[in-house]
Amino acid sequence: MATTDKYDRQLRLWGASGQRALGSTLVVLVGSSACGTETLKNLVLPGVGSILVVDDDDAVVGNGSSANGDVKASPELNDSLLKFTSPSSNFFLPPPSNQDDSDSKLSNAARACALLSELNPDVDGYHRTVPSLEGVDYNAFLKTLMDNPPTSDKAAAPKQILVIAADQPSSVTLALSHACHVNSIPLMIARSYGLLGYVRIQTASPYHAIIEAKPAHRIPDLRLSAWPLFDGLESAASSVKNLDEIEDSKEHSHVPFVVILLQALEKWRGTASAPTPSGDPSKRPRNPDTFAEKEAFRKEVREMSKNISNEVNFEEAMREAHLVWVDGRISEDVKIVLERLDEESFFSAAIQTEMEVEGVSISPKIPSRVMHFQLLALALKRFLKENDNYPPLEGTIPDMTSDTARFVALQEAYKQQAGKDQSALAEMVNSILEECRRRSNGCDLRVTMPTNDEILTFCKNARYLRILETRPFYAEYKLQDPTSPILSTLDKTLSSLDMPNFDTIQSDARDDLTMATLDPYETDPVHTPMLWWIALRACDAFYDRHQHYPGKHDQELALEADANEVYKCMVQITNNMGLSECDLIKEHLLDQTKGKELAREVVRYDEGEIHNIAAVVGGVASQEAVKLITGQYVPFDDTYVYNGIASSAGVYRF
Repeated sequence: MATTDKYDRQLRLWGASGQRALGSTLVVLVGSSACGTETLKNLVLPGVGSILVVDDDDAVVGNGSSANGDVKASPELNDSLLKFTSPSSNFFLPPPSNQDDSDSKLSNAARACALLSELNPDVDGYHRTVPSLEGVDYNAFLKTLMDNPPTSDKAAAPKQILVIAADQPSSVTLALSHACHVNSIPLMIARSYGLLGYVRIQTASPYHAIIEAKPAHRIPDLRLSAWPLFDGLESAASSVKNLDEIEDSKEHSHVPFVVILLQALEKWRGTASAPTPSGDPSKRPRNPDTFAEKEAFRKEVREMSKNISNEVNFEEAMREAHLVWVDGRISEDVKIVLERLDEESFFSAAIQTEMEVEGVSISPKIPSRVMHFQLLALALKRFLKENDNYPPLEGTIPDMTSDTARFVALQEAYKQQAGKDQSALAEMVNSILEECRRRSNGCDLRVTMPTNDEILTFCKNARYLRILETRPFYAEYKLQDPTSPILSTLDKTLSSLDMPNFDTIQSDARDDLTMATLDPYETDPVHTPMLWWIALRACDAFYDRHQHYPGKHDQELALEADANEVYKCMVQITNNMGLSECDLIKEHLLDQTKGKELAREVVRYDEGEIHNIAAVVGGVASQEAVKLITGQYVPFDDTYVYNGIASSAGVYRF
């Protein structure tokens, strides 16, 4: 691992834990296209642990290249690799020279690996050259990487794998998608095609767990709407005498807004506009709820000020008044996450041994990060039951106008309560592990006790837990083009889908896609990215039937024939996706004149790759790859489409 200074700027984004995750990841790139090398470049620079470039090159045998598909370390960089003797659409991979030297015989995978590894000495580079990417047994290949990943003396074995398929035909991506799904490995499909491109995320099964979602706007966790207040806050608030009795204007203007809001809430509850309590002091009193009640509360805060224009603390109280009625309990999004968890299923997965039992099918192991997440989330479910659905307190307070003594007292109160909640959650985690051990009959567990830092991070982010579950690419492909010859060829490889909630996700995706048609590109609807994705998808359908992309033959009649067939594929795919009744689709795609213009444009590209388009797509792909690797921030769900003609983009679930 390099020094902190080298990665200082990115550490401010994903912290030390994110950098450790990045440094312990093997990124496998299938295809050394411009889009692929751009993606990998953006992962090598921030310090991914190791890279493995896989590509086909049946004509290259010899120095640094292996026709039998062995994984080899990156060859040494030679000056000849830096010379562009002829034009190339890939700025990171100059075409081999015509000179009869050993360097010119390096495969594309070897040359890309050498050039990319040079960007960061912390990164270990490996390459594998095969006669054909279509002939690779990806299931066996990935199992080998999981059991025996390539390593060097200077680095430990990677803890996780991410696969990126760059500009590959369906014959490769479908088999790779299935292998990744079966082995619970995340996959990204990046594509640059003429002036268009897209990135598709396939999360590892069962889902991608996110603890540090890092939302753009976080509501301060002050628990002003909770009842009763926790002891520390009650004590800190009661230490400040009634604001109406404070004569000193300086002292009055330095009372923290937290105390102001709590005192205003007590006064509001005694007014005629406040809801009448039931008379039972044990029942939770209501907070302002209706618009009129909220306005009455704000009026109460304003009237407590001596001169609100000169008292910043009261201005803060007015601005943060919503914290009095915002419910601090878990959100519906977090409830959905927790509803997915079942203790019995967790115990079964946590103690399941790797021994093959005759006659019994052993399901693939759940990724360690997901097991870790499930352990903490199950402890959170128990915590919520004992704490009126309030998650552990974050323990931090925002900056506010206050004198030092009161601010420190408030800060300490929140910190101490957060520590108590953290300890309580840790005890529940330990209790779950103890139950696992009792059920294990001496077998090793697949999950261990989280560190104090991990529990602290979980507690601070419990209000924003997320999971992302995408459909496998091959399952989506089957629905869009069920008659594809490639599917029948791979029928034995693509086993039946084991995804219980696939139909629900598919139905939700269809609803989302229909809604997306109501939001076309405002300048010119024809440049709505969704339309161009359908055109690209039709090019794949064309390839499946002809083993080459449209536009290969440049005669005018051949190009028009290709465009006609691409258009037919576009219509068929649209019907299979259930979009044929959408106004946007009917006007700009099903209309033959406009639809064929889209088809002619993609035929014109002839699978050409433009590096600046590849750079945009590669930048997006690498950004999302970092999210998947670190488990921080929320990746898009599930396809990003870029239209370089109009510089427009959109995210869809196709």
